[in-house]
Amino acid sequence: MDYFVISAFLNTVTSAACCGFVLLSSPRSKITRTFSIFTFFVFLWSGFYFLWATSNNQTDALVLGRLINAAALFIPPSFFHFCCHLLNKYKDHSTLIRNVYIFNFLFLPLAFTPLYIDHAGPISMFPYWPFPGKLYFILVLEYATLIGYSLYMLVEEIKSSSGKECRKLKIIFFALAVGFLGGATNFLPSYRIPVIPFGNAFVMMYVLAVAYAIFKYQFMDIKITLKRSLVYTILITLITLFFCLLVYFAEHVIKEIVGYRSFFISIAAIAMIVLTFTPLKNLIQGILEKYLFRGSFVEITEENEMLRRQVTQTERLRSVAILASGMAHEIKNPLTALKTFSEYLPQKMDDKEFLKKFSPIISNEINRIDALVHELLDFARPAPVCLKPVNVHALLDNTLEFLSNDLIKHKIRVTKNYRLDPLLSVELDQNQFKQAFLNILLNSMEAMPGGGELSITTAFSAAPEYIAIKIQDTGTGINPEDLAHIFDPFFSKKDQGTGLGLSITHEIVRNHRGRIFVEGQSGKGTAFIIELPVLSPL
Repeated sequence: MDYFVISAFLNTVTSAACCGFVLLSSPRSKITRTFSIFTFFVFLWSGFYFLWATSNNQTDALVLGRLINAAALFIPPSFFHFCCHLLNKYKDHSTLIRNVYIFNFLFLPLAFTPLYIDHAGPISMFPYWPFPGKLYFILVLEYATLIGYSLYMLVEEIKSSSGKECRKLKIIFFALAVGFLGGATNFLPSYRIPVIPFGNAFVMMYVLAVAYAIFKYQFMDIKITLKRSLVYTILITLITLFFCLLVYFAEHVIKEIVGYRSFFISIAAIAMIVLTFTPLKNLIQGILEKYLFRGSFVEITEENEMLRRQVTQTERLRSVAILASGMAHEIKNPLTALKTFSEYLPQKMDDKEFLKKFSPIISNEINRIDALVHELLDFARPAPVCLKPVNVHALLDNTLEFLSNDLIKHKIRVTKNYRLDPLLSVELDQNQFKQAFLNILLNSMEAMPGGGELSITTAFSAAPEYIAIKIQDTGTGINPEDLAHIFDPFFSKKDQGTGLGLSITHEIVRNHRGRIFVEGQSGKGTAFIIELPVLSPL
């Protein structure tokens, strides 16, 4: 009987904890509310089962047996109710759900009569098992139909889903199926089949599965992040309790089968069983590490891709801030013309020469501001690579113009050595490459906090089908051991650096079928060389 006392106690505790946690996590969600109702009835069933297993007289056992089966009567409809909300099928089955609840509530008084549970008597190892009456078949019927149909709906949803949603539903399905099959073993003694309901310990499996699905897949939209050590502690503790229960039960069964009564043999048998726990614990920890924290290869790829898009956008917005600073200077001149026109307009309303002179100026300046704003928006908006013939010299000059105020402020001299044909064009995504140039130039500026010289050279590379753009500074340089990692994501030696700018620049160049190199020594400056395939002259 100790096995059933302990398993009922564990089922009671885990169900109560799961019910309270889920309900408090998202009290307004219909899915979490119906799941909490279902879990609450499992908690009542387990709690009454625990009290029944510890009862020592037939009268108490009969009352508690009726309470067990009264609580069990509401497990099938509440589970079906939960599944309908989870799978967005509530509208299709709302009438059935309502009618079953109404019927069960009307039937509830009969659950405490001999029509439902007739008496408590001995069977197998149980001295006071609750035997069914004529109406007990209602519980069996609801259990078979509602739970069976609920699991069937889950299977159908699994077939039509994919990715994380499919994996999440599979976990829930298998855990619930195991739990319900474990609970169903209690029907066997009720119909005088002398089989011990060994499956009670598996009822708590649904709690572990739901906890896993919440942490891994935000099941029921519950989002929570726990430290890895805490998750290990919780799960290993639950598994340890479950394992200790199985050890005790296995040792008890072996003793009954073999018939030994030696204390030392019992200790040896328990020790042999316990020795298997360490490999089991290591296996569980490996599974957790692989599936709970690291995920599958597909999941890792998806998460890395999402992270790459996020950091790319972050760096892009950082560049937008620099561009906005430069645009403030660019917009100031058109605004000056507009302001002058507005100040003189009241006095010159009838002056046709004044209007004739300023009208085209105003139109041009407005178009200029409009173009600048659209350029900023286009730059900030993430988009796939759009290759067009671009004059590299014009793009470099435009990028340097945006940084002109910062270059002056940091006392940095710029030297241009443009050796390419002024009409030569290269197929580029202008916005993306402006960001690449900005990332390199900002990196060079940060390497020269006390001022210095920035040299930009364009020429044909050693391979004639490529041009080379060299951006060189006289800053602090790079340690030789760091050169191999300069383009690695998150690699940075700056106190406030993200280590993403040069990584994104490397990606942009690679997407343009180009190559990027870095040369430098500590204290002697750094040079970035970008090589790009050539497009014929315009």
